[in-house]
Amino acid sequence: MAKTFNLMVLTPEREFYKGEAVYVGVQTIAGSIGVLSGHIPMVSALDVGALVIKPDEHTTRTAFHSEGFIEVRPECVYILSQACEWPEEIDEKRALEAEQRAQERLAQERQGDDLGTMGHSKVALMRAMTRRRIKSMSSPGSK
Repeated sequence: MAKTFNLMVLTPEREFYKGEAVYVGVQTIAGSIGVLSGHIPMVSALDVGALVIKPDEHTTRTAFHSEGFIEVRPECVYILSQACEWPEEIDEKRALEAEQRAQERLAQERQGDDLGTMGHSKVALMRAMTRRRIKSMSSPGSK
């Protein structure tokens, strides 16, 4: 039986997840990382990506996470994120519309050479695309 650790995932709106886990994976600004019990203490900034939680050896849950931080401590792993959503909470139509709006803004900003706001549009596009990817991974008939 794999060793577990305490995991707490918080957003400004709610306690997204609190419980034991054997593994958690997130997307940091330096790439994907995975944490198992006994991981060395660390702090890293999060990028937009998939939050993978294994509460036990046989169950895996995947969710969307946006920007934030992960802190690994001996007693607990803390994830503080601007937003986290389980696939069933993601509104696919809204995510598609947000993706289209972000693509339109990026196209306009490229034409106008407005590099100052281009970063915001790229992040919005990444959020929308990641939400849609997480949602589609949980749809019947997909893996």
